[in-house]
Amino acid sequence: MSIGILGGLDRLKRNYEKEGRDRGYKVKVFGQRVPNLLQRLSGVNGIVLFTGMVSHPLAMEAIRFAKQNNIPVERTHSSGMSGFKKCLDEISLF
Repeated sequence: MSIGILGGLDRLKRNYEKEGRDRGYKVKVFGQRVPNLLQRLSGVNGIVLFTGMVSHPLAMEAIRFAKQNNIPVERTHSSGMSGFKKCLDEISLF
């Protein structure tokens, strides 16, 4: 199972990846807009969206993609590890 992370703090990227791996996920972290984002998100089983650290157009694009592909999206305003862990808990319920 894999998840895509949009936004977040660059200095916590390794922590996001480690926590995801510890829970059995393959993690793709996108701290900012990248070319072909939708192609890179294909194949993910869940998306974590740090709303305080991502642009509105990028968030809307990811949400639209998730709705079209029945992918659960968890949002958190906090970019810390506790908010990230809560989102992973919610995604694991799907």
